[in-house]
Amino acid sequence: MNTRATSILMMIFEVLAVVLVVFTTAKIATAYGKSETVMKINTAEDLRMMIDTLAGVPGEALVKYPHDVGTFSFLLRAGSISVFTKGENEQFWVVRKFSLPDGYQVETEGGVIEKVQAVCLEKNHKKILLRPCQ
Repeated sequence: MNTRATSILMMIFEVLAVVLVVFTTAKIATAYGKSETVMKINTAEDLRMMIDTLAGVPGEALVKYPHDVGTFSFLLRAGSISVFTKGENEQFWVVRKFSLPDGYQVETEGGVIEKVQAVCLEKNHKKILLRPCQ
């Protein structure tokens, strides 16, 4: 077999493989950038920082999360905030951990918060409560 023809065919296949890998990577990156997962990560991280801030604020406070979160569900446990969609497997939940000073407690009003447009974090003495906003 002609070695020159073989090397040209191999070069064409290599170029096609590189183009396919670049195209697939770009497509995945674009989909991930617009995905619900990124929104859940950002929301969980924002709420974690808000909880840390409330723990450092003296007195009582009420903070409303500034974005529409109607597609998400929330669960605030001791040491972590979970953001997920209803019916989603727990392995796909976005969980962010935080630490509070001694004596502080956290809880979610009514257990899990689902399908509310806005959520609030309320600090009352040494208790931080995640609840739907009015």
